[in-house]
Amino acid sequence: MTPTFAGEIQLAGWSESHTSGCKVTFWLSSPDELEAFRALTVRKGNTAGHRFMAALVEIGEDDLPVQQPTPEKPKGGELARLAGIWSNEPKFWRWVNASGFTAIDNDMQAAAYIRSVCEVESRAELDNNDRAGMRFQEMIRLPYMAYLRANP
Repeated sequence: MTPTFAGEIQLAGWSESHTSGCKVTFWLSSPDELEAFRALTVRKGNTAGHRFMAALVEIGEDDLPVQQPTPEKPKGGELARLAGIWSNEPKFWRWVNASGFTAIDNDMQAAAYIRSVCEVESRAELDNNDRAGMRFQEMIRLPYMAYLRANP
């Protein structure tokens, strides 16, 4: 596969709107580099819309890749705290065991059960991943609360 364009570019700007979507604009180092893109639109009736795959790496003044900061791990909120509390409660373990899903008898197994049901690697994701939060609410919180009302 021959690349359409390979070279250094500079970020000119970006924008996001509800009408035109997300857009990133780059400056090329010379007008000659624009020829690859001009040829594409001519073949397609003078319109844009060609699809490309890109891999961009920021480079510093020394022409070496810039190390990007590691994104901060999401912090847990209310759901993560609740999952942590319940993981330590033998009554929660009895509910899981009575549900017939799996047999647990300690906090580590209870935490693993919650992560498995909610399809997350960390309970903190329960507050930062809508799908995981919904799974926790529907598959653990609501049924467990009903169990607690029935078994005070």
